[in-house]
Amino acid sequence: MRNKLIGIIFCITLLSTVSCDNNVLSGEVIITDVNVIDVAKGIVNSNQTVVIENGKITSITPFSNSDEFNSESIIDGKGKYVMPSLWDMHTHYTTSSEYKGFSNLFIANGVLGVRDLWGNLESRDSIAASKTMAPTIYLSGAIIDGSFTLLQGSLQPINTEEAINMVDSLHQKGADFIKVYDDLSVDIYNAIANRCNELELPFAGHVPMSIKTEVASEMGQKSMEHLNGIWKASTTLEKEIDSLEGDFKANFMSNNLPAAINTFITINGKFNSAFDEQETVQLAKVLSKNETYVTPTLIITDRHWSRKGGTYINQEQNKYVPEDLLQQWDPELNFPEKMFPPVAWETGKKLLNTSLQITKILHDNKVNILAGTDCGVSYVIPGFSIHDELKLLVKAGLSNADALKTATLNPAKYFNLSDSNGQAATGMKADLLLLDANPLDDITNTKKIFGVIRTGKYLNREYLDKLLDEAEVEK
Repeated sequence: MRNKLIGIIFCITLLSTVSCDNNVLSGEVIITDVNVIDVAKGIVNSNQTVVIENGKITSITPFSNSDEFNSESIIDGKGKYVMPSLWDMHTHYTTSSEYKGFSNLFIANGVLGVRDLWGNLESRDSIAASKTMAPTIYLSGAIIDGSFTLLQGSLQPINTEEAINMVDSLHQKGADFIKVYDDLSVDIYNAIANRCNELELPFAGHVPMSIKTEVASEMGQKSMEHLNGIWKASTTLEKEIDSLEGDFKANFMSNNLPAAINTFITINGKFNSAFDEQETVQLAKVLSKNETYVTPTLIITDRHWSRKGGTYINQEQNKYVPEDLLQQWDPELNFPEKMFPPVAWETGKKLLNTSLQITKILHDNKVNILAGTDCGVSYVIPGFSIHDELKLLVKAGLSNADALKTATLNPAKYFNLSDSNGQAATGMKADLLLLDANPLDDITNTKKIFGVIRTGKYLNREYLDKLLDEAEVEK
């Protein structure tokens, strides 16, 4: 009997020892008792312990008070929420030496990945090699457009051979994708699309005025920006608007600016008045079938058309923007906006409501939506703007959970990174936000950032505030 009792005690002691060993968690960063947001399912897994090692999430397990932790960085996550970091899928100036502070704004706002649709490829490579505090940048290089453009520095091929050579050159320089723009002719657009498809190089951007939106989708354009082309295709007057766009271009090229502006106002008016739900549904089915992504950039439509009269001149975030850029954004100072009559601004404001309706229909018909902001334009401030875009996507009718997907899961899918990015899950890259409140309850809670984890390194609130302080521009 005594030997049996000793044996039982020995087994209990052994089991206790093994149990204690199993509850020792080791990692470079450990977040304890935290609520983990599953953006794929739109749910919260409460009271978890997240272990991070070598820049990856190595485990997520239920928290226990008996757990022991072996880490130099243990973060008390009680009452906090962890989710994947955000992407802004339509940015500018991320590679510009004139606006270095913008990188700080992205990081401080939890934006650790960006897609920049016009920038310097060598600068991108230099930023990546230097390991400076900046988001991961996916970049197009130069824009390819036609001769009717206001974009200085864009590439303007005069024939298909030249267009193909430009695509080849950008590809050789390491462009992540090709950006197409408004004034490309049918033959040059087709040549670009075909060459990109041969190279397995994505092309994205505006739908040119000469191309039907459905055709661009069928040709393989990976994403469409700002609803360009989609506004027109969502009306019952597509042919009439095609004609008006021709008139607009002819008037502008002949320097008949008043006529060009009036035609431009008429076009925007028809986007609103002739909007048709069934036309949009039919378009959405094509986009969904072809897996074409759409970046509505609702925030730029909102800010661009509501900035008249100094609406944003005194916004607090302007302290991060150099004066020369602020002056470019002021419609009272710049061409052609300073020539716009009041009806232009009122028509433009109505375009936001049309855009919200279109976005909801696209989403409901399984078109992949990307959160992008066009930051660096019209008082849309880098970093901060992604939170405004998410709020507008919810206003359009997306659930909080689906809005989060547009800045996490969908960008990862777009870049074929779903195995490593876009979720707070075991095996994923440790690019995370630690929030004070649950964005599934209120999408504006994405702004309540307690800390950021960038490739496994924890950046606390004090550090993030320092980044913001350093980004302020002396004026």
